[in-house]
Amino acid sequence: MQKNIETLRNLVAQGCITHASRFHTDDILSAALLKISGVISDVSVIRRVARVPDDFKGLAFDIGGGEFDHHQHDARIRTNGNKYAAFGLLWDAIGAEYIAYKYQTDMQTAAAAAEKFDADFVAPMDLSDNFGMAKYPNTLAYIISSMNDVKNTPKENDEMFMQMANYYCAPLERAIYKSYKFIKDKISAQTLATSDFITLPLNADIDRSAFEGTRVKYIIKESHRGTYNITTVEPHKIPAECINFPGCVQVYSIGAAFDTYDNALNAAKKLVNDI
Repeated sequence: MQKNIETLRNLVAQGCITHASRFHTDDILSAALLKISGVISDVSVIRRVARVPDDFKGLAFDIGGGEFDHHQHDARIRTNGNKYAAFGLLWDAIGAEYIAYKYQTDMQTAAAAAEKFDADFVAPMDLSDNFGMAKYPNTLAYIISSMNDVKNTPKENDEMFMQMANYYCAPLERAIYKSYKFIKDKISAQTLATSDFITLPLNADIDRSAFEGTRVKYIIKESHRGTYNITTVEPHKIPAECINFPGCVQVYSIGAAFDTYDNALNAAKKLVNDI
């Protein structure tokens, strides 16, 4: 159920605005989020204004002192005491709903993914926007901010805003997906973690980091190059002398490659016994 997204859609039917002049990561990503979540049909529906009209009844973000602004003295703060920016406020309102609908998953999983994305991506962006890049450097914020040009006319500024917001829709979707996949992988890992080492099929798409905190120490998996790799689960390591194990063809930073599955299996058993 997309209760909050539907509420914002109804507001957008009466208009959608943000601030004019210089754009920042905050308003660019807010616009991209509104588009990918289906709140707006396209970023071109957003008007950039110097101030919110007195009779405005639509959706205003990053301007006007309302629910999705953060410039007012009583703006919302996170539980850790840091202030939200507009991007964080919008994500807090619709992030979990977006993930649940986009990936057809349950709200508990969606909420966990939304929380992870907030911690990894949104909160750092909010810090940079609220307190400046001198205090909280952020590469993406720097890149987006650098696209402002003092020589631009207001119309050119608006056109660049639309261009940037559209451009960052796909990267934003991908970044959100990574957080969702991490949570799904963690859920799968809890089911698969039945031994100190496990074997995954070639087509298994689960990151080794998902097994951190489980009993699994090593993962055996066939590679596309035909070898059978033992991959470590942090904080466990592959010793350099593993190169002397039967069938070992390579030792690398997070694992070792073997010529056959049996050799990889025997190596994994030895590694577990040696811990």
